[in-house]
Amino acid sequence: AYWDSQTQISQNGYQVARADLETVRSRYNQSGRAHTRQRMLGCDLLEDGSIRGYWQYAYDGRDFIAFDMDTMTFIAADAVAQITKRKWEEDKTEAERRKHCLEITCIEWLRKYVSYGRAVLERKEPPAVRVSGKEAHGILTLRCRAHGFYPRPITVSWLKDGEVRDQETEWGSVAPNSDGTYYTWASIEARPGEQDKYRCRVEHASLPEPGLYAWETESNLWAIVLGVAVAVGAVAAICGFLVWKRKSGKTKAGYGMASSTDSGSGSTCTGVTA
Repeated sequence: AYWDSQTQISQNGYQVARADLETVRSRYNQSGRAHTRQRMLGCDLLEDGSIRGYWQYAYDGRDFIAFDMDTMTFIAADAVAQITKRKWEEDKTEAERRKHCLEITCIEWLRKYVSYGRAVLERKEPPAVRVSGKEAHGILTLRCRAHGFYPRPITVSWLKDGEVRDQETEWGSVAPNSDGTYYTWASIEARPGEQDKYRCRVEHASLPEPGLYAWETESNLWAIVLGVAVAVGAVAAICGFLVWKRKSGKTKAGYGMASSTDSGSGSTCTGVTA
């Protein structure tokens, strides 16, 4: 029943569109060769809850007339479109009908589609970021790779001493992975030995704030690994000393007398008798 009704609506719309096309063609005094009438309408539901709507017509690939929902008027692109504008604005129901469609009907359908695909639409995967460097012919090329992120929009930029260097940056395209996530990269050329002045900044919807990433050379990585190993060793030594100290204290003090009650402190068996 649903698709039958939609088919009927589409067939009726086709008849109206065909009549409108003939009307516009005659107003341009054109022959019977092929002509095209296009209509585009839609609505946006923004994060703050506000909505936007648009309803536009084109003729032979050029703008013809558009509806301005804020002013409830029509914007004509040329003298022929002015005829349509005057006709539609004289009939106040034309603007009201379009506004109701954009603000009510369109938004209702949009909310329904969002509910159907919420798991996909609200999916957020943070990017895994890796910075590498390669020196050749006296030039150090730093490359920042971000992969495995979703949704697609992302901003990757290079900073030198905290300043954005977009003019010196080369970007790769944002390309899809086989799992539906995306990857991209950005590179910049620097002087050898100045890598510590550069940071890769990544902005993405999955991140609470932009991330800053530096090139960790092999020597820096070894220093980090060594530091972690020393810290773990120190913790282990302290724990071992405390265990030894506790055991040593028990050996000297001997065993204490047992409690005179079966319940003990905090027992769940308080008040139970044999």
